[in-house]
Amino acid sequence: MKKALGMFIVMGFTIFYACNVAHAGIWDKCRICHNGTMAPDEKTLKTRYKTADEFMKAAKESPNPMMSSYKGDADLKEAVKYLGLK
Repeated sequence: MKKALGMFIVMGFTIFYACNVAHAGIWDKCRICHNGTMAPDEKTLKTRYKTADEFMKAAKESPNPMMSSYKGDADLKEAVKYLGLK
């Protein structure tokens, strides 16, 4: 009985964690580095880039290796939408 209860609890946490990760938006992933210390924060990005095209161009041309996995149009378009750039 104790073993089954333990397995149930572990499975519950696993499913809960997997669901939270699956619904995380792209900015939740960006926010880890774009916190104002490691990389410009949300407010700074909105000030620096007035248009979506400027933002996407800068992101794609970034020499930072941390940006290499976020250079796809879908990710950048979602970040542009979150930031409210036009």
